[in-house]
Amino acid sequence: LKPLAAQARPAPSPAAPRAAAMAQAPKAVDGLVSDLKMLAAFETAADWREKKAMDGAFAAISWDDAAVKAALPQYLAASGAERAKVDYAFNAMVPRPPQDIDGRQAAIHTWIKARLFSYNQAFPFQFNPFAK
Repeated sequence: LKPLAAQARPAPSPAAPRAAAMAQAPKAVDGLVSDLKMLAAFETAADWREKKAMDGAFAAISWDDAAVKAALPQYLAASGAERAKVDYAFNAMVPRPPQDIDGRQAAIHTWIKARLFSYNQAFPFQFNPFAK
């Protein structure tokens, strides 16, 4: 056996700096929960046709989150298994598709999916309880 320091280490992934930053300041859950709350507030306001409440909920989404801004084009360009994992996670939390009342609801959905995509890049989702 080689000493731990002498063993070869795998090359860091491109998401390694992002994962390190998320691990140091674990605000991932807070950001996700906050955005999901605002989505629920937006949908409720839309059901009641309360324009001011819709505007307030839309403005309260974390639009200034740099990690999500960076992940958004990557999510939109993604295909296959990575996007399917993100969509699966999103649909488990938000089972209803966006309504036709306002296009902003679809924008919120896409933003939250980009947030989940950034989490999946840093900490890959595992949905199969039997996988090792």
